[in-house]
Amino acid sequence: MIKSLLFSMPEYIPRFDLLVSVPNLGLASLAGNIDPNVCDVKIADLLPVRNKYNEYVLKLLKSYWPDLVGLSFMSFQYRSALKIAKIVKDYDKNIKVVAGGYHPTLMSDEMLESPKFQDIDFIIRGEGEETFRELTNALNNGTDYENIAGLSYRDAKGNHHNPPRELLDLKSIKLPNRDARLITKGFRGLGMPMDSVETSRGCTNKCKFCSISKMYGRSFRTYEIDRVIADIKDARDHGAKFIFICDDNVTLDVNRFEDICDAIISAKLNSINFFLQASVKGMSHSRKLVQKMADAGFKGAFLGIESTNESKLQMLQKTSTTSEDTVKAVKYLRDNGIMVAGGMIIGMPDDDEKALWETYQVAWDLKIDLPIFFILMPHLKTELREELLAQGMVEDVNEYYKHEGFSANVRTKYLSGKDLERIASEMYFKYLADIKYLRFSLLRKKFPFFFWKLALGQIPNILWDAVIINKDKDKHND
Repeated sequence: MIKSLLFSMPEYIPRFDLLVSVPNLGLASLAGNIDPNVCDVKIADLLPVRNKYNEYVLKLLKSYWPDLVGLSFMSFQYRSALKIAKIVKDYDKNIKVVAGGYHPTLMSDEMLESPKFQDIDFIIRGEGEETFRELTNALNNGTDYENIAGLSYRDAKGNHHNPPRELLDLKSIKLPNRDARLITKGFRGLGMPMDSVETSRGCTNKCKFCSISKMYGRSFRTYEIDRVIADIKDARDHGAKFIFICDDNVTLDVNRFEDICDAIISAKLNSINFFLQASVKGMSHSRKLVQKMADAGFKGAFLGIESTNESKLQMLQKTSTTSEDTVKAVKYLRDNGIMVAGGMIIGMPDDDEKALWETYQVAWDLKIDLPIFFILMPHLKTELREELLAQGMVEDVNEYYKHEGFSANVRTKYLSGKDLERIASEMYFKYLADIKYLRFSLLRKKFPFFFWKLALGQIPNILWDAVIINKDKDKHND
């Protein structure tokens, strides 16, 4: 039997970790789908130990001494992945390192060819349950890797990219193994112990800025509802009181989502606090659906609003959504006591400062409980990235660590990346400090203790933001 140690990265999306911090579900799913007679798996989510993760990784290597180390990371986390891979190889060059997740899937060619990634032996492309299981079997048995679909690797003969793996039948995927987690505390949602659950994979929409299709193609696959309920119960039994439904687009089939809400209520799981990311189109479908969500225990929803400007939605190829849909979706949610976190994109090629403040005003008029002003991200391998590169709008072409939505590595025709960051900070400061926000914020009304703890804890950051804003304004005026 071999031993495997799986790491998620210590970085988190800025500002998000103030509200929610979620353990990595993908790694738990890998751990739940290996052959336990072949591989013993442990998971270390590094977010709670992010200030000392180097020492923690080394400590685990010494105590566990794995044969295989797995690294799951997105583009903005790639620098930590490089550091951890180096720590592993410096400790014992015979330990194999495998990388998976969005960035390795999108950049498998570049990673194998780059000397920066020389410490990574294997890359799992796409969803990894079956590929990881076959890789652990091969390592245990000493067999070749050439027949493992979805695997890229390097050996003495060069770089190899095996054929892609067909999308998995979700009926074959077992429940995540949450018992494999070594760190079980430090993950919170609005102050409560938190976990995540997946009910489907994929999305059939054609948004230019999204890279989901590079993971799953344009597909939508669903788990059986009984399996979803079993997963929620397992997360609850592991201590979760706040559960994030992390599907790419759970409301693509609104009738199925309504059935999930019914099943949660029937199973008496609606005492759990649920949060989901959902489409505007799905949430505007009917009042009945949103009422059922509230009955099922949903306390918040992240809406990818992006914009209510029709020409900008057209530019992003998000044409299935209208501004009327957005108004209805936000109203239905707020009328049922469900907080709205609204994702708004700023920094499109034609944006000037006035356009950014128009986006701010849209969020304010809608009474978004938690506005998230994402700076346009040129996600790897997307159609939007190619367009921005052709227009010369990407400032830091290879600075993938900025792909988290709050750092700018794009410019507009009128604003630099620094301008975008400065104005975004000013927008947050103005929004959250307005006394009228306190009156309509459902976060304050629903979770007053957490709200004031969050607000008071952010006073130093708000004051610092104000200093930076004023300094940047002075420079800008010069």
